[in-house]
Amino acid sequence: MKDRVSVIFVEKGNLDVLDGAFVVVDKNGVRTHIPVGSVACLMLEPGSRVSHAAVTLASRVGCLLVWVGDG
Repeated sequence: MKDRVSVIFVEKGNLDVLDGAFVVVDKNGVRTHIPVGSVACLMLEPGSRVSHAAVTLASRVGCLLVWVGDG
C-alpha cells in the first residue's frame, strides 16, 4: 500500500477499463490511462461517470471509489 499514489481526482470524464487498466475519457475523446495497481483511492467529482467494468476492477485491486460533491 505504501507504494501507491494516495488519491486521484476524476472530474467531468468517463471512467472505464481498457487493456486491464483504468482509463478516463474526457468530452473531447482524450484518454488518460491510470495504472491499476498504483492508486489507493479515486475521488469522483460531479460530472464523472463510471462503468460497471471500472467498479469491478476497483473492487478486485482494492481501489476505493468515493463520490464527492461540490459544495
